[in-house]
Amino acid sequence: MQFKVHTLSRITDGITAMTISTKGIVIEGKQAKKLYTWQMQQQPPLMLEGKITPKLQIFMPDGRVKVRIKNCDIALAQFELQKLWLNAHISRLRNSISKLEALLERRYLSHGLLKTAKSKAKELSGHWLTWSLDHRLEAYLAQTRYTLEEIHTWQRQDIDDFREAFITKQLNDYEAFFDNIAGQPLTIAQRRACVVVDERQLLLAGAGTGKTSVMIAKAGYLTTAGIADASQVLMLAYGKEAAKEMQSRLSSAQLSVACRTFHSLGIYILTEVEGRTPKLSQLSNDEMQKRQFIHETLQSLCQDSAFHRNLLTLLKSNFNEDSGSTRVDFSSPHLTRLVKQFSDLIGMYKQARSLGNLQHIEAEFEHYLVVFRPLLTEYQLYLNNEQAIDYDDMISHATKYVKAEQFKSNWSHILVDEFQDISPARAELVNALLTQRARGHLFAVGDDWQSIYRFSGADLSLTTHFSQHFGPSTVMQLDKTFRYPQDLLDLASDFVCQNPQQIVKQVRAQIIGDGPSLVIEAQDQNDALQVKLAELEMFAPPRSTVMILARYHKQLPSKEYLAQQKSQFNGLQISAMTFHAAKGREADYTIIIGLDTSVPSTQRTDQIIEALLPASEAFPYAEERRLFYVALTRAKKRAFILSPKQPSRFITEIAEQL
Repeated sequence: MQFKVHTLSRITDGITAMTISTKGIVIEGKQAKKLYTWQMQQQPPLMLEGKITPKLQIFMPDGRVKVRIKNCDIALAQFELQKLWLNAHISRLRNSISKLEALLERRYLSHGLLKTAKSKAKELSGHWLTWSLDHRLEAYLAQTRYTLEEIHTWQRQDIDDFREAFITKQLNDYEAFFDNIAGQPLTIAQRRACVVVDERQLLLAGAGTGKTSVMIAKAGYLTTAGIADASQVLMLAYGKEAAKEMQSRLSSAQLSVACRTFHSLGIYILTEVEGRTPKLSQLSNDEMQKRQFIHETLQSLCQDSAFHRNLLTLLKSNFNEDSGSTRVDFSSPHLTRLVKQFSDLIGMYKQARSLGNLQHIEAEFEHYLVVFRPLLTEYQLYLNNEQAIDYDDMISHATKYVKAEQFKSNWSHILVDEFQDISPARAELVNALLTQRARGHLFAVGDDWQSIYRFSGADLSLTTHFSQHFGPSTVMQLDKTFRYPQDLLDLASDFVCQNPQQIVKQVRAQIIGDGPSLVIEAQDQNDALQVKLAELEMFAPPRSTVMILARYHKQLPSKEYLAQQKSQFNGLQISAMTFHAAKGREADYTIIIGLDTSVPSTQRTDQIIEALLPASEAFPYAEERRLFYVALTRAKKRAFILSPKQPSRFITEIAEQL
């Protein structure tokens, strides 16, 4: 195809001829000629009506080239130009759209995939959707251009509909799998939590909603659906017992996925990098030995007069030590309290240091740190001499190795249990592992209503503000509890949600009760607990489990008393534990004792410890309220509260709802 050209345009001065072929457009001048290949051109050349003669406009990456031409059949020329450009580009478009369609068909439309799809669609749209296609070529493009236009113009509802269609198909395709993977069929909400696979996903799972079953099913779905190999899935549990139970259930489901605690993960990473298994210091597992070390170290450091003076000043200013004292009394209760405080502070200080969060306490607590820092130095020297590390080193060193890429993660999917208990240091390790992967996925399962470990560094905001910490995410809820009846669920939910910062959940009970699920009785006799146990043995089915719960260890029955009750009421399986220890456990019946005016606890945390903990909530007794919620939700059939003469404000509050 050849056009005669004019040389009227400034852009095209000196042009003598233009030739169009399957290779592209050749423009000849007096000195040279230039080929504009079809592959280089951003979109088909455009024929424009001119005031004097038509123009041909060529779209190049660095600008537009315009050429005036002699009169011609503009419509025919436009058709031929589009056809030539399409021949050069259509295979690439079809290939790009085909890959995109395949990706969208086999994977959930996660935030990351949506961003990729829209970015690719935007890139392609600049080539394909900014010009009018000749109707004679519409069949040539067929579905391809329509698919591109659909993705490029997706609105919120379109995205929701697309995701829902994928979920529906997966639920249908894997119905038999979800019926059998966890021992009993999963609920719809549980199944949906499994087939939704976002880069960042939080599942809010209230007490008794079957979160462990979901985690097992999630791991199974990822491997069965071909989304990940078993070696690419890591499950993290909060403690050894939980990890052991999870691993047992994974084995029962014939899944070769690894479940670790954070500490065993730290050991694994350190072993891989250092070539040997790290030794854990004896001080880490023996609190009394650790305090003895601190006590003896303080005595040794006091040989330095300046240190002795600083320690004495600290005891006087913070612990009401006799202002007239001139020597530190190492047998005083004030020093005992300081030793305990230092024992707690070591881990928190080291975590804050590894996170770079010490600036806010350095100035305010300098009088305290001038004593603490020498002690911490001696503590670290002890570990070095022992050629050992503690739990905090385990996490911080592991994080350092991951960030420096000395450890290469193979895990593309990390599933974390009890996420409401995660600390910033552990969250940083998880984030470091995820960042190593181009497409790292976090599936966090937890319940903000059961967050009761702030005193050990757990940061509730990592759950309640999940997306702010981890990026665009999907937040889902389990909607059915299998543990206790609806009336107890309603009471406990209303109680904990008095705090407006708690996430409101719509949960229904699977169990139908045969009477009131919570009974408050006056503890008007010394042997009220024994009377209640006798009553339970009379009407409860044989071998029923009974859990005696109290806020503090000192409120629980002695080992001797408990052994006596177990012997007397051998038709019952009796246990006793604190509210904290009961988390994650259940029993047919619970008996809650010790709810006097000491509950909720009003004990204030030491100022320096408070400064190192995650920010506290404004709502009064927020964590104590959640702790009582945990206690209320342990009973599968009925919970009994033995109310003393001067009851806790929590008893008064919940009694008003009965």
